[in-house]
Amino acid sequence: MPTPRRQSRGGRPEPWRGVSLGGWLHLEPGPADPLFEQHPDPKTGEEVRCEWDLMEVLRASKSDEEVREVLKRHRDTHITRDDFVRIKACGLNAVRLPFGYWILTTPSGGDIYEGPAVEYIERALDWAEELGLQVMLDLHGCPGGESGEAPCGRRQRPNGTWRWQQWRFDETLDILEAMAKRFANRRCVTGISVCNEPSNEVPLARLCQFYDRAVQRIRRAGMPASRVAVVLPCFQRPEDKFWKRWQAVTGGKHGNICMDMHCYHCFENEFHGKSFAQQLRAVQANAEMLKHYPMVVGEWSLALGVACWATCGGMEEAEVHAWFGRLQVEAFKEASHGHFFWNWTERKDNLEWNYQMVHKLDMVTGPPPQLPMWDMLSEDPLEEVLHPSPLEARILYGEKVWLRTFYGRYLDVYGANVSAQWPEKGKWQALTFCSPGSTVKKSEQRPIRDGDAIILRAFNGRYISNVKDKVVASQDASKASQWTLHTQQKWDDVRHRGIIYLKSSATGNAMDANEDEDGLFVRFPDFGEWQSLAVEKEVSMEKLVKSSPTKLPKGQLAGTPTSSSKAAPKSARRKNTSEVDLESTPKRQRQLAMSPSPQQTSQEASRRSAGKSASPKVKPARSPEAYFISFGS
Repeated sequence: MPTPRRQSRGGRPEPWRGVSLGGWLHLEPGPADPLFEQHPDPKTGEEVRCEWDLMEVLRASKSDEEVREVLKRHRDTHITRDDFVRIKACGLNAVRLPFGYWILTTPSGGDIYEGPAVEYIERALDWAEELGLQVMLDLHGCPGGESGEAPCGRRQRPNGTWRWQQWRFDETLDILEAMAKRFANRRCVTGISVCNEPSNEVPLARLCQFYDRAVQRIRRAGMPASRVAVVLPCFQRPEDKFWKRWQAVTGGKHGNICMDMHCYHCFENEFHGKSFAQQLRAVQANAEMLKHYPMVVGEWSLALGVACWATCGGMEEAEVHAWFGRLQVEAFKEASHGHFFWNWTERKDNLEWNYQMVHKLDMVTGPPPQLPMWDMLSEDPLEEVLHPSPLEARILYGEKVWLRTFYGRYLDVYGANVSAQWPEKGKWQALTFCSPGSTVKKSEQRPIRDGDAIILRAFNGRYISNVKDKVVASQDASKASQWTLHTQQKWDDVRHRGIIYLKSSATGNAMDANEDEDGLFVRFPDFGEWQSLAVEKEVSMEKLVKSSPTKLPKGQLAGTPTSSSKAAPKSARRKNTSEVDLESTPKRQRQLAMSPSPQQTSQEASRRSAGKSASPKVKPARSPEAYFISFGS
């Protein structure tokens, strides 16, 4: 007997395993490379951010006929039959085809897009039918826009310029119905997405009402539930809340519908602040979520937040991507309707978004890593595997440390200024815990404990101090430089990777950070997310490499002694053999790395630039037998 989730797919034998064709019939910089690079903003020389702005540039400098020729040349060549052949050869069974409404009909409401160009959709469907691929038709840009962001076609700034009432719902419904009628007899069409990433400013009740009407119009136009899924984006909304409201609006009367979830791990503070271990656990959480509702993961990639790259030990970039990519593929098997990688085409230096490259490098094929069990009460054992501790894990007075904010950047000091701008741990981010009234020499090193009064000394000899509601670096230590340290875990000792809070002795408020404001602050008594700081010790690169899970014999955990090894006595603690300058490791030379910080020399900046251009030369991930660990349950 078929399972409920199999029934929700209308009886189709398997979910979509596909890739998006963004940048072809809906233009965005990156996926549409090199179109945007060829037509920059004449005022700034920079690439514009969306299709609307590109059209403004083209129409200001070219005749209507020339504009049509530019777009025709792009549409004729950007995706061809050969791409469909290669997609099929990758073992995929579907494509997601994003397009703006102007591809189907003449642009309306004063919109400056170029259309219609429906013959390209027909062309794509011909290729799909010939090669046995399924197609999800994705109305990526609606009349009036479903948001004020670039993915709908027009990025409107400042924020608030676009209002949800500008979305022309009735016109969108007419277009969906016309699309369904036109392609009703195309057997390769097994899904229609009624919009893309609608703004969360749209009231949920209003959105569900629109979705209800859209499903009815599509079904009446000749696309039955037995063959075509209707995809309903649930963008930036809790899935349980959305599903409850959807059921209340429809009474569960619609079959073969699914929520569209975009599972990205590189946007917003939450994902910039996650360690690599936390990123992998988030993938597992996605798998659990997907079990409960009819869903498609309409977009995903291999891009990771910035903190990942300082918390993955001695792993190389390709190895990190392989762990992340393969685990996601495994998790998305739980999605009733499957998944689509974003994107098929992309700039060559944006490897994380380029399916052709990640597939070639074996980052989304092969067995996933087997993660250790975790009771969620103590620290995740995966943290020690991926971001190992030094031999002495406790934080000692007089030791060099780095403090990472909740959005993945480390505290740095530049003269008297204290901020958190960069995701790398270098000289300017190094700090030392001291006890009040003492500079703390090596001989005085002792563990720091919860509740201790401490002073933080920067690399330049200044002291981290609270002046009014800001954090500054003062030349002299004073009461304003004293902080009471509290641990999140309530351990007696502060340890490598531990979460701490620093409470000002001068004001009683806690140090906090905000990615949208320059500097650090002391404004609230709370111990919340903004006030949390991960403290990290110096770990030798030799230890990072030796303890990397990709370098261990199969089945051996990082930090687990072999049968022939002996634990080192406390009196023989191994000293660090090199400073931790993670900027020098290969995985730092990646596209998501930030612009060079003030402390980087021009030589270092040139090296990072060279690293970007060399991205396509990344070696394929190693074979599973070589580096995947089998963890016991």
